[in-house]
Amino acid sequence: MKTRQQRQIVAEGISPKYHGVLQSLLLIAKEEGAHGLWKGIGPRLARIMPGQAITFATYEVVSKQLSHHL
Repeated sequence: MKTRQQRQIVAEGISPKYHGVLQSLLLIAKEEGAHGLWKGIGPRLARIMPGQAITFATYEVVSKQLSHHL
């Protein structure tokens, strides 16, 4: 939904297809079914998961280093 809102072309004088969170969710579900709401989750997770793993690992290392210095 977020990607669709960001990627839609908004031209002057033409109303955008996706307006807000609830309207977008309802429209996608109506036009494509529940499956449409999950479309694209694989590539998004493949991009997000490694970054989060690095963030959590860094947090753990820094936390341990700081606790040893207190």
